[in-house]
Amino acid sequence: MNRFLDMKMAALSAVVLSGAALVAAQPARAFDDVRTVQGQTFWTGNPGAIDPGSFFASGQYRFDPNNYLSYEAEEDNQDYRDVVYANHPGRARCVIRKRVINSEWEFEHPYLMVCRP
Repeated sequence: MNRFLDMKMAALSAVVLSGAALVAAQPARAFDDVRTVQGQTFWTGNPGAIDPGSFFASGQYRFDPNNYLSYEAEEDNQDYRDVVYANHPGRARCVIRKRVINSEWEFEHPYLMVCRP
């Protein structure tokens, strides 16, 4: 019985140490600051390589910037925007930024586009 417990503790210790090593090896995310524009809160820094989904990749945001035509468009989601208009330091007219996640909807839609007016 003691041998089984020793093996279990050794395995648990290995998992904990490998997890700590992974966390230590991760580079620090360099988000600049938090900004709120048109009621949407997001990190101002470039989020790096992302997959923003078909809404932005297909160009649908140009015709439906608030994503009202989405299958998920419900009355309680109408407070959220997928595109906001504000000045930003990026070279392109529109840049994608990562939302500050405070709700389930924001967790399911982690990116928003910030376009110059």
